[in-house]
Amino acid sequence: MTYPRPLRAALSTALVTTLALICACTGIPPPLPAAVAPQGATPADLLLLNGRVHTMDAQRSVVTAVAIRGERIVAVGDDLSVEPLRGPATRVIDLMGKLVLPGFHDAHAHPVSGGLEMNGCALDDGRTLDRLLGLVRACLAEHPGDWLIGSGWDMSLFPAGNPSKTALDALSATRPIFLMAADGHSAWANSAALARAGIDGATPNPAKGIIERDTSGAPAGTLRESAVQLVARLIPEATPAELRAALGRATAMASAFGITSVIEASARKNTLDAYRAVLASGELPLRVVVSVAYTPATREAALALIDVNSRGRGQLHVDAAKIFVDGVLEGETAALLDPYLDRKPEHRGQMNLSVDELNAAVVELDARGIQVHMHAIGDRAVRAALDAVQAARTANGPGNARHHIAHLQLVHPADYPRFAALDVTANFQALWAFPDGYIVNINTPAVGKARVARMYPIGSLHRAGARIVGGSDWNVSSMNPLDAIQVALTRSDPTGVRPGVLNAGERVDLDTMLAAYTINAAWLMHQEQDDGSIEVGKYADLAVLDKDLFSVPPEEINRVKVVTTIFNGRIVYLNLPKPE
Repeated sequence: MTYPRPLRAALSTALVTTLALICACTGIPPPLPAAVAPQGATPADLLLLNGRVHTMDAQRSVVTAVAIRGERIVAVGDDLSVEPLRGPATRVIDLMGKLVLPGFHDAHAHPVSGGLEMNGCALDDGRTLDRLLGLVRACLAEHPGDWLIGSGWDMSLFPAGNPSKTALDALSATRPIFLMAADGHSAWANSAALARAGIDGATPNPAKGIIERDTSGAPAGTLRESAVQLVARLIPEATPAELRAALGRATAMASAFGITSVIEASARKNTLDAYRAVLASGELPLRVVVSVAYTPATREAALALIDVNSRGRGQLHVDAAKIFVDGVLEGETAALLDPYLDRKPEHRGQMNLSVDELNAAVVELDARGIQVHMHAIGDRAVRAALDAVQAARTANGPGNARHHIAHLQLVHPADYPRFAALDVTANFQALWAFPDGYIVNINTPAVGKARVARMYPIGSLHRAGARIVGGSDWNVSSMNPLDAIQVALTRSDPTGVRPGVLNAGERVDLDTMLAAYTINAAWLMHQEQDDGSIEVGKYADLAVLDKDLFSVPPEEINRVKVVTTIFNGRIVYLNLPKPE
């Protein structure tokens, strides 16, 4: 995708360290004096009092107190109204005016692969070329062995996002080095890695892939899309134990950000097995919808993993299919209606499926009641995705699968009203909607200022009646919902480093983005009856923040901290200051 990703690397270590506070409970104010519940009323297990509770219900009610019994919310109102539910064993927390929201829903993330990266050679902090190469040099020393595998490098550091193998060869001429870009669609390899894979000047581009070449025709060191697999297939897969540990690291980070529900954006069987194992251990503090990776070639294997009957049952629902409709703009593999400007002959990117293949897949999946989760970056890909849903509506009639399109970097204005008309949810990664190095240095020369001026049309789609949800695409960019919410409101760099605003007319308000990360995403996950707002009878999935988002300037939203996360009525993250 298109964010330089400096935020997540700095956060990962600190957040996992903070996990040591979970359930320690040393910072929770002591229970208030116990009161006897009225005769016949079962006392609550937990009372939250003296807060500012934005319920995100249909009326956008704001109250001060919540009562929780077991996994569910049993009362919402003012402090006096919930006081009768206090019993001798009830735990009572004085919020001291803190903000309470429904637990955040991340509608597009990669927790398992992100958790693996947290334990490897992370290059997110390589904000200059010298710094990046220094990180690779350090990883060579810190991770001995055969291959050096890393990820997270910033493509905007290189002309056209195309680094050369020679820089890596200078670090190691013999040890293979293979580094995935931050966007997950390109890789950087040294000569030793290319040789191991048998890639030379005579190697043709694979279908739907690109081997970037130097002026002599030899492989330059950058691989895009399916060409990445020419090298990646040589690397041993993570073991089941490593995948489970990776998911544990990712869920700890999610809890620290107040996230209680996630849509896994692209899973294979081993990923799904990790979720099931962690769930069985009782250590999964999330509700998860799994989108199984789907191509025409993997149709039968994908359908064998998907179980629509899992929808609405327990924490883990394997009821969705993920289709990559196109690639990404920075590799010029995103599918565009009009050509890229910097390549001859005329080049419009590529569709990963033909129109007929995409239509057939979406019609079949829709008929089976399977949710279709589509990656689409370019405006041609977005139009094709909408056309495929329209074909499904024509063939199957209205349904309740709740299809969505993620990323939406370029959408043709003629297609804005089609989202509402077709009931297709717009799944934005709002953190990318500012003039970062990718947009300024790579996208603008490739597509021109006119198309950049309509990138990430969150406001336009919202005004056209589309349902907006928010996702991080972590480990591509920061998992913190508050980073993305801030950018959606400001369209400027949340770190304050890069100047400028990207398309101020596409700004939206705070309520829109809170709904995107709560009740709207809960609807997308088919759990709006049980989650997504703070109402009696719903799951007690809550996030407590140290400041009221409605009272801080938009430019300071991501400075607000989550201090407590409650999942299923249980505290799973706690970061309150210790008493002096």
